[in-house]
Amino acid sequence: MIHSLAPHLFVNNHFTAPPGKIGLLYGERRVYSLAMLITSEILMEARSLVIIDGANRLDPYLLARLARYKNIMPSDFLDRTYVTRAYTCYQLDISITDGLFEFLASVDAHIVVVYGLIDLFDDDQVPMADVSDILGRVRETLVSLKGNGISTLLVSSLPRFQLKEREKLFTNMTAMSDVRYRLEQPACSNGVLSDRTGRHDFSQHIILEENAYGANDTHGHHADSVRRKQLVTIPPGAAERRSRRF
Repeated sequence: MIHSLAPHLFVNNHFTAPPGKIGLLYGERRVYSLAMLITSEILMEARSLVIIDGANRLDPYLLARLARYKNIMPSDFLDRTYVTRAYTCYQLDISITDGLFEFLASVDAHIVVVYGLIDLFDDDQVPMADVSDILGRVRETLVSLKGNGISTLLVSSLPRFQLKEREKLFTNMTAMSDVRYRLEQPACSNGVLSDRTGRHDFSQHIILEENAYGANDTHGHHADSVRRKQLVTIPPGAAERRSRRF
């Protein structure tokens, strides 16, 4: 099944409807730039958005530029975006598991974006017992949010851990998700935002995988039980041929 939508439009459309899901956007190089484009699309419809940044990759200046390209005042986007940055895995834990649902309700937000969920665990001062406890609490929180109609989009580059025993954390993170969007980008594409046209030079593929049972499966099905027939490829250049949007 081939879609002619630009990658960020496809991910936004698939992720935001219906509500109440846990998604994972991951891949090489420009995945956080793609996430910023998706953020701008979410803000076109959502009353507000909560972002928890554990990778220090949120760029408010880029978000303001994207608003201008859409002929929207930057303050309209920025005033409806609630951001917390975490610099340790313990701060990330608190940001997600302590009072998040109440805060979302207070600002009428129904989508959470989490940058770099596992990045901060590459620290030999953090015992694996703590890592397991934190990820367990995070999973429980995300499943609870999902049950209340709130969607969470996890965004991660492919990890390169210094602590090799922690490479399995990526598998743990993917197991949390109902749906995964894998960004593949040819080496010849740089993914740079064009100042002249206002469009992203994304010659990319988005590969879609959906868990057959979901992140809150209680029947012991393995995370690799995915609906392989629902793999979707967006061919390079399709966005440039069919869309003048970002």
